[in-house]
Amino acid sequence: MYPTFFEFQGMGFHMWGLMLMFAFSGAILVTHNRAQKVGIDPDDLVPFYQIAVIAAIAGSRLLHFVFAEPELFFSNPMVFFDPARGGFAFYGGAIFGTLFGSWYLRWKKIPILKFIDVATPTMMLGLCLGRLGCFFAGCCHGAAVTATQTGTLLSFQGGSIVTVDAFPWMALNFVDDVGVGSIHNVPIFPTQLWESTVGFTLFLILSWMWKNKRRFDGQIFAALLMMYPFLRSSIEVFRGDKVRGTDWLGLFSTSQLVSIPVFALGLGIILIYRKRGLSEEVPFVYSEE
Repeated sequence: MYPTFFEFQGMGFHMWGLMLMFAFSGAILVTHNRAQKVGIDPDDLVPFYQIAVIAAIAGSRLLHFVFAEPELFFSNPMVFFDPARGGFAFYGGAIFGTLFGSWYLRWKKIPILKFIDVATPTMMLGLCLGRLGCFFAGCCHGAAVTATQTGTLLSFQGGSIVTVDAFPWMALNFVDDVGVGSIHNVPIFPTQLWESTVGFTLFLILSWMWKNKRRFDGQIFAALLMMYPFLRSSIEVFRGDKVRGTDWLGLFSTSQLVSIPVFALGLGIILIYRKRGLSEEVPFVYSEE
């Protein structure tokens, strides 16, 4: 809808990248503040942020190529580093960021599940902002709707938000120069805005749970692993972009397939850790020198 923020000497500065920066920055700021409340020295987390961000970007890129464009990737692996080709997959970023970040937490002897509970809501804040980047870029869009356009709510560079006479009642309309593989000049499901809303809603719910309803370490992480797959898989039904992944067994998109073990992992964490309770939490206070 507004893919380029501004251009300087022929170089474009894109809204997707700007929103990605906001996503990581917002998640880090909230995590940094909340970690102190459970006794974690926030200064120990600076390398964690660097590792998690790099791993998340690499993982999201890798998952996209392996599942969405495997022939291109395995015939030319260097395409991984070409910013003009391919895309990013949220699940890959979340998985790699969590795995490599947990390695650092283990090395620093920071309680992994306790910290992941702190960071879990902020992952959804990052998703909320990141999907707004997808909206501006015109990627990760929905399929064409069968309803008829009735009006225009907002117009942007590259497209508009329109009303239609049946579900979903509000749709997007891209013009020819927006998005990769976009559907042009017809109303489409606003899947980016849906998932952005889901991300912000889960951020609020999980933040409330973290503050008021924690009963064991790992509970907030498990809650996300069980809620997000269901919501993501539902939105996937309405996706229409051609680079989201191959159909598996004629039933699942890549994200829907990944959602199955993710949900199972969340259920497993609850069954294993629910009786272990919370470990000691003493708020961290900087010592005066």
